[in-house]
Amino acid sequence: MKHRLLLIVSFAILISACGQKNNNVTIAGKVTGFKDGTVLYLEDVSGEDIKIIDSARITNNAFSFSDTLSSPVLNARIRTADGSDYRFFYMEKASMTFTAKKGKFRQAIITGSKTQDDDNQLAEITSPFDLKADSLNKLYTKNTSKAEAAKISGQQNEVRNQEIAKTADFILAHPASFVSVHNLNVYGSSMGKTKTQKLYDALSTEMKQTAMGKGVAEYLKYNKDLNIGDIYADFTQPDSSGRNISISNYAGKVILIDFWASWCGPCRAENPEAVKSYQKYHDKGFEIVGVSIDRASEKADWIAAIKKDKLTWPNVSELNGDRNTAALMYGINGIPDNFLINKAGVIIARNLRGQALRDKLKELLD
Repeated sequence: MKHRLLLIVSFAILISACGQKNNNVTIAGKVTGFKDGTVLYLEDVSGEDIKIIDSARITNNAFSFSDTLSSPVLNARIRTADGSDYRFFYMEKASMTFTAKKGKFRQAIITGSKTQDDDNQLAEITSPFDLKADSLNKLYTKNTSKAEAAKISGQQNEVRNQEIAKTADFILAHPASFVSVHNLNVYGSSMGKTKTQKLYDALSTEMKQTAMGKGVAEYLKYNKDLNIGDIYADFTQPDSSGRNISISNYAGKVILIDFWASWCGPCRAENPEAVKSYQKYHDKGFEIVGVSIDRASEKADWIAAIKKDKLTWPNVSELNGDRNTAALMYGINGIPDNFLINKAGVIIARNLRGQALRDKLKELLD
């Protein structure tokens, strides 16, 4: 999720509304640095499958797109043929403009859409935090000591929390904006159930009725607001053969609930470490239950990943992506993520991996 739930999935919900109108939209583009004849694509990225809406050839640094929307606002993307240059944006019934330089589509200036104006306003508020996060990420990837890495990780969390707090302020100030309900859907689990409930209650009725608003309501319905020190929340889901598996099946053991997906690179990279931990401690009372965030269309990939990565522990999924009820219960907003539960059923750690996980298992089981 980290991160398809924060990037692709964040644009993966169609903003719905009552009724359908003849919502014509035009986009007049002005770009520099491209040869005449270069093809650009306009895409609908609101559903599980990306759909090409229109294509256009650049002539004299200009191009145009048009479409008839079936909903007031659509999550869209303009990209080059090879996908190296792209920009996500909100498209709605309006005469819009798109101005950018080659290689700088993500900094494109887009006008004509009130929703996009709201998004631009939020981006201006959060961009300083994004710059800080980028700087810290670069420091983290350098060869640093364990102590320095821990310090940087703490700073990263602080910056992220500051950005989320500013986003929450924006949502409260713009309760009737699609941008608000979109960001609440993305960041709700990071904000916590109490804060998310407050922001959801503040949304306009129209926003609550959108697909994203319903997604937030679903999170509020299932989320258990779990923290370290709490008793785990039980759930039952089918494994790849259709057999129902419950966490309570393994009561009395040390359990790692591991959230992952076949398409998640960092998850797959971590799997060999999980296998090593499982092989060392399974016979001593350690169990892993994998929870996949894959979709129904990805079932074959999920099963293949289990086999290829040699995951011999139980793996379950509802095959409904980030709407997985276990993910909602545990407040998962990015993968890989995991919860470690002791023999008494108490959550004692989150996101332990590799040697850090084995050190904890040694403490509990050796």
